Amino acid sequence: MPPPYNTNDLLIKPTYDVAFYGEDLHLPLGLAALARNPITWNDIDELLVVDSDMDNYSRIISDTVVLGNLHEGDGVAFDHTYNWLSDVSAWVYKYNITLAVALDVTAWTSGDHSVDSVRIILTERLPDGTLLKTIADEIKLTGMTTLNATGTNVAVVTFENDKPFKISQGNTVRLQVICGRTDTMVATSFEGVMPLFYFQTGTGIKQLIESTLNFHLYPALDQAFTVFRDQSLQEPLDYDGVTKTGVSRQAEAVNAPLPEPEPEPEPPFGELGDLPHAHFPSSRPIGIE
Repeated sequence: MPPPYNTNDLLIKPTYDVAFYGEDLHLPLGLAALARNPITWNDIDELLVVDSDMDNYSRIISDTVVLGNLHEGDGVAFDHTYNWLSDVSAWVYKYNITLAVALDVTAWTSGDHSVDSVRIILTERLPDGTLLKTIADEIKLTGMTTLNATGTNVAVVTFENDKPFKISQGNTVRLQVICGRTDTMVATSFEGVMPLFYFQTGTGIKQLIESTLNFHLYPALDQAFTVFRDQSLQEPLDYDGVTKTGVSRQAEAVNAPLPEPEPEPEPPFGELGDLPHAHFPSSRPIGIE
């Protein structure tokens, strides 16, 4: 049977393609208000690259050799927190944290000095700072050689995961970077994160990479449900505003009971036997004479 409404009266429901909204978001770790000491890239004693995969890094082409190291003071273990506030609720389908940690020993008297590991703690927190969930808590060893003299060692460390998680609008994503260290006896040493670094040593043009927290994310569109409606069991086609007498046009659950059929109208003259005889042919039996 035809539907109890004119299909031309259906509300137009806008659709969206998540491909239009995806973004690789680069959050630089070099913006921290920390002390900085210069490092000449071509003079470093050791460069280690730990678990570095291809990714959409924030980068420029450069041959600059004088870079920097953000640290928290002479002989102070590096432990710094970065906060990011999202403007919309979003689904993060992959994160990548790639950073270069450096140890710069500028004066040495005795002892062993190295950055042995890097730990990252990635969390989502409520506006008041209360922990909502821990997204990641990982430690990676650098393999850095212990310095027993002056020198500079750098290790590029990468953390990444493609298990999706949601960030709610108004909450803060917090990244804490902690360097595990060996620091004995007497030396002037600075350990920290380099805002910019290369994956290779030597002179010439190279890709200069930022130490970053990278998110590949899509807005969740929670705040736009009045415009963008999912065609699903929870969000069926919206009939609101389309009126027809006696027909409910509200959105209803798929498993809602069917409406009771309307009773058949009464014949205009009651039962058939009560109708005037003139309306029917003769009731005399018809047969062959």
